[in-house]
Amino acid sequence: MTEHPNAALLRRLYEAFHAKDRSTLAALIAADAVWHVPGSTPISGAHRGAPAIFAYFQAMSERSGGTFHADLVDVLGSDWHAVAIANALGRRGTRSYAGRYLLLTRIEDGRIVEARLFNEDEAAFEAFWS
Repeated sequence: MTEHPNAALLRRLYEAFHAKDRSTLAALIAADAVWHVPGSTPISGAHRGAPAIFAYFQAMSERSGGTFHADLVDVLGSDWHAVAIANALGRRGTRSYAGRYLLLTRIEDGRIVEARLFNEDEAAFEAFWS
């Protein structure tokens, strides 16, 4: 059985994120996409448009001293959506974070138009990024 194209798209997103391949990320994320991050941390909110989404990615890197990364566990894809299940890891000074999350994406015309993050342990996420 072959992988759904939207699942493959999400795998490419994670590969590009790890490689810091901005051109591939830009090709996979629509210019007017919205990336929803829960909570009340400095990185939380609805990041609207590719520049804001890239600023969010940059903020995660800067705030974690470049240590934040996500290890993809699984991807599920359909004609309109793809869901990533991943483990996130990072350090900020004396704080460390290890948590599982879901990233629900809506895909149109081969590009992510909306992403919504769901953390398994929201309190740990808040404590790490605050």
